Amino acid sequence: MTAGGSRRRRAADLAVRVVLRSFQVAAIAEGGLLPAILVVALIHWVSGWGAMVVAVIGASHGVVFSVYLLLTPCIARLLGWRWHRLSVAASVAVVPFATWVFERQIRGELDRCADRHRGHERA
Repeated sequence: MTAGGSRRRRAADLAVRVVLRSFQVAAIAEGGLLPAILVVALIHWVSGWGAMVVAVIGASHGVVFSVYLLLTPCIARLLGWRWHRLSVAASVAVVPFATWVFERQIRGELDRCADRHRGHERA
């Protein structure tokens, strides 16, 4: 393999590992932000307190939710998932704490995929 090809391969492997890790981070963050926004919004609705907190947590949740949903098809492609598994991965994003459970269930698949893309690094 040429030096350019080797460099591209290492860059591709790094990109795959970044996508895998980003999905894990988004899944964990989404699992906590969804219930947080629900609780804070309820407190705001009942007491009128915390409009700024609702805005900040709501915006954070929106960003993380979007990132999670955008990365889900990428992960499905990398791991060779069928449509059913992809739909489950997307659906758990709307259930509090469910992304934590889902990420935990697929962690082995994510780790094996990351390991496959680790072998081309420069020693």
